[in-house]
Amino acid sequence: MSGKYEELEDKGLVRIEEENRGASSKNDAETQYTTLPQWKTVFTLFVLFVTTVVSMNLPMEAEEGRAACVILATAFLWMTEAMPLMITALIPAIMFPLVGIMDTKEVCAKYFNYVSMLMMGTFLVAESVEACGLHRRIALKILSLLGRGEAMLMLGASLCTWILSMFMSNTATTAMMLPIVGSIVQSLREINETMGENLLTVKFDSVAEGKDSTKVDIVRADGSRPDTKQFKWFCKGLLLSVPYGASIGGIATLTGTPPNLVLKSIFEATFPGQKSVDYQTWFTVAFPLSLILIIAGWTFLCLVYARSSYWNLITGKFIWDKSGKNKEVQKWRHVNKTIRKEYRKLGGLRFPEVILILMVVLLILLWLLRVLEGADGWAEVHAKAIGTIDDKGKLKVYLKDAWVVITLALFLFVIPAENPFRGSCKLKPTGGTEKFTRIKRLLDLDTVLKKTPWDVLFILGGGYAIAAGCKDSGLSAWIGEQFSFLHNSPHVVIALVVSSFVAILTEFASNTASTTLLLPVLVSLSQAIKVHPLYLMMTGTLSASLAFCLPSATGPNALVFAFKEIKVIDMIRTGLAMNAISVLITVAATSTWVYRMLDLTEYPCWADPNDNITCNFTMSTPS
Repeated sequence: MSGKYEELEDKGLVRIEEENRGASSKNDAETQYTTLPQWKTVFTLFVLFVTTVVSMNLPMEAEEGRAACVILATAFLWMTEAMPLMITALIPAIMFPLVGIMDTKEVCAKYFNYVSMLMMGTFLVAESVEACGLHRRIALKILSLLGRGEAMLMLGASLCTWILSMFMSNTATTAMMLPIVGSIVQSLREINETMGENLLTVKFDSVAEGKDSTKVDIVRADGSRPDTKQFKWFCKGLLLSVPYGASIGGIATLTGTPPNLVLKSIFEATFPGQKSVDYQTWFTVAFPLSLILIIAGWTFLCLVYARSSYWNLITGKFIWDKSGKNKEVQKWRHVNKTIRKEYRKLGGLRFPEVILILMVVLLILLWLLRVLEGADGWAEVHAKAIGTIDDKGKLKVYLKDAWVVITLALFLFVIPAENPFRGSCKLKPTGGTEKFTRIKRLLDLDTVLKKTPWDVLFILGGGYAIAAGCKDSGLSAWIGEQFSFLHNSPHVVIALVVSSFVAILTEFASNTASTTLLLPVLVSLSQAIKVHPLYLMMTGTLSASLAFCLPSATGPNALVFAFKEIKVIDMIRTGLAMNAISVLITVAATSTWVYRMLDLTEYPCWADPNDNITCNFTMSTPS
């Protein structure tokens, strides 16, 4: 991309300012985690002191009150970010034993479990895909197929981000896509300048490989800045389509975003021994919802930012002019040519890319075919072969989703990044009989240490501890009693309130932290109104990914906000409408096919805290 900027600089169309962010970003990162502003330090100590004093002065039988104090303090520090989120997540491990809620050994054991291993394995696979550049190849290929008009270009950007974010971190996907989209915007601007049209400057940061950051400022040869409102408006929609696609794509798979795994972990911790959602089940019910949301989001963005192009596409009026006289057709031909040129620079599929494509396909197939309805999955065949039977005489499957991804991730550290059958990759002496060249692998330890989002694992562990504290202290049962008055309310109305509240909360707090705090409350609410726990838990978890309004809501939102053309008012104006549309679609989904496919029509006995004989009755269909 830097070569393109240099060419434009020679033409007098672009001014480039190089900044070396290596040292400064490193210092910023060290400052963030080693020092805190004085007011934050004082504030954190004050909150912990008040929590300890209040909790210790409550009667010993008031365990739910002491647990509530600890959870509220944790939630408050999470929302204010007075400390890094991962450090705040350790508060339950300190406070629960101190105030007599849980034993130290018990609470510490909650911080890393099966779901943590599942998430860790997913991180490793995503990091290897990112390291070899496979995600960039996929993105450019999709854009080369769809980049033939404003509406189609927005669809291509949305689909690329949507697909990649199912298997990669939403933030990493957005960070990869934005420079590509920025390059396309630059190409559009160059083409329009050549055609003599006035176009608005879009300032953006392009993070290239390495440690350098390039600030780009497009100007005319005479130093003036062109201004066309229509182009500026379209650029806003194109840029916003990237974070929207990332947030929606994470919904589709169980490992797509941390809140999905928080649901799985809290459900299994609250109802041990009961069937939870696995990868296959989640994909079956959540992928259709994610697909509907991405189509609805693209349609909404087109109607706001590229209405004429959208209607031309829908009505079939957008047909290539073979005569080549139409300026609009010429422009998009040039854009498509630029994208294909960038794709050709990647060359043919390299050895590591082929291996990773095969491994990702294998991973998905193993997840989907592990346990099947009406037939034996490969994990069930394995269980029969070794004869594993549980205490009830039923077949016990030992190989879970986490085993699959961790096993494949292990091979990433073994398989070489170059074809071992070529001479360039063979071990050769480098100066002595015992010294050999080092072979690069698909994944190495340095990449893992730098790229893995360790804070997410800590927050997830804090969520397990909070869920266990709620249950052991009786706080969950107490909360459920307070909501008993909602027993006769329509379930769909309650789901709509839950979805709206979670969507608003995640605008101000981490979606992982929000679901961690709210899911135990939703379990108690479900028990109070006699609704299957998964109904409200699924509604709340899916809604946690619907944060489109504020830059601070999610990593993708923050990244797109770095583009100077995106203002807070733009994000709020578009995001509020997008939030409302997404909440309505999500509640409709959880009240129809999710409700039926997960068999949530009955309130099960195992969900009732009193475990009485009256708990197993058929629920009415949400209406």
